[in-house]
Amino acid sequence: MTVDQREAQAAVREMSARVGALVRSVRRPDARCVGDWSVVELACHLSHAMDAVSATARGAGGFIEDIAGLAGLTATMVASESERDPLKLGDRIEASVAAAMDWMGPAADAGLQTWFLPGVKVPISFLTCHILNELTVHGHDIAKAEGVAWPISKTTARLVLEGFVVPVLTHIGDQLVHEENARGVRVAYRLHLRGGGSSTWRFQDGKLTVTQGPSNEPVDCHISADPVAFLLVTWGRLNQWRAIGRGQLLAWGRKPWMGLKLRSLVRNP
Repeated sequence: MTVDQREAQAAVREMSARVGALVRSVRRPDARCVGDWSVVELACHLSHAMDAVSATARGAGGFIEDIAGLAGLTATMVASESERDPLKLGDRIEASVAAAMDWMGPAADAGLQTWFLPGVKVPISFLTCHILNELTVHGHDIAKAEGVAWPISKTTARLVLEGFVVPVLTHIGDQLVHEENARGVRVAYRLHLRGGGSSTWRFQDGKLTVTQGPSNEPVDCHISADPVAFLLVTWGRLNQWRAIGRGQLLAWGRKPWMGLKLRSLVRNP
């Protein structure tokens, strides 16, 4: 799978403007949004995330030892944030994204950068799609809490999945395996993103190996996925049964029933 940096940056700039406007228009800042976070707390987190990825692009990565430490760090940062004005947070999110995009453009061919984890080297396009992931998914969260529509284009979802989500799994798949659910499981999937590329996911007794691109190696289960539905299912924002019922997820192969199990084998950080 390849991601065009210019296409990804254009998607980020568009999504940033949408998210900034959404945050500034918030009517219920204290409404429950994600987990224990309110709408305004999620906006704080989004602002922090934009700053963190931007700093990573400039060479300040490698600040957590493993992905399990990310949740605690983000919770601490939100709890210590004094700004709670949606107008200022919306502006801050857009300003942080703009600064990141202005710097990332000239740096697109600058080689690999260390991501949040030491030893995980990624291209600038990965960091661009990381920003796009945060804006898209958390924009969806805030819009849902506010009761407003939040359309996501297939192109945007494909960029997030191919440029960020699947690459994360290629680097740290073992850290994201649900150990209990994956214990004793040996199964290989090939994910086909509609309108996009493919990747192969192999689970072996609590280990996960993900490779991007087409392959002739046999697998147990093929999954054809609408990019928007798969993105939302991946992040736990859409029930897989609803996506299956709409024809957005389709499984076939030697063990098609294993398609129902894929989501349960991977945990969110």
